[in-house]
Amino acid sequence: MKPKNLKCPFTWETRRPLLTDGVLFVPQYYQNHAEWGVLNLEDPEVFKRPAPVVVEYCSGNGAWIIEKARQHPEWNWVAVEKRFDRVRKIWSKARNLKLENLLVVCGEALEFTRYYLPSQCLLASYINFPDPWPKEKHAKHRLFQGAFISEMSRVVSPDGVATVVTDDPIWAERISHAMQKTQEWRSKFAAPYFVTEWPDYGSSYFNELWLEKGRTIHYMQFINRIIS
Repeated sequence: MKPKNLKCPFTWETRRPLLTDGVLFVPQYYQNHAEWGVLNLEDPEVFKRPAPVVVEYCSGNGAWIIEKARQHPEWNWVAVEKRFDRVRKIWSKARNLKLENLLVVCGEALEFTRYYLPSQCLLASYINFPDPWPKEKHAKHRLFQGAFISEMSRVVSPDGVATVVTDDPIWAERISHAMQKTQEWRSKFAAPYFVTEWPDYGSSYFNELWLEKGRTIHYMQFINRIIS
């Protein structure tokens, strides 16, 4: 199965949320997400059998989550990626490996989380190398803002974790500050709230790229507090 075998199932004019062939399409600039309804993660059309669910946001070409889905068939995995060319690559790899515990989401992280995930449905969430959008004029595009942080807390189970990986030290500091200034999250690690070694974490395209360039990888993990 090649990436080109996955076709976009609608035109711009006819775009709508659609679950087909192991991919949930969450179209951008769509105004009626709430009408589609919350995703039933126990539906056989989504996963073949019920199991704890783990999400990776910013899945890129899927190297990290494909390997994790292979290593942990006892869990169901969701890869969230907004670029269709990358979604195709994840889908192709999953199909060729016959992975039945991986759902691919073609859509933006906040919209998918806010409208399609039920509360406390996730065992954990992972965000690998989110784009830092370093220029202030592009700040609105940054993933780690209040709405996403709160929604992620809603969908991760109490005492579940959110793990974030970045090569950018400034971005690491900003993410840690943004997470911990809320009531929902606390760092698993003491100050400076990250570690630089995680031997069994897994790898990805950006992980290998930045290591080759001599950059330090920052691993952060936050625990979802129980808010009464």
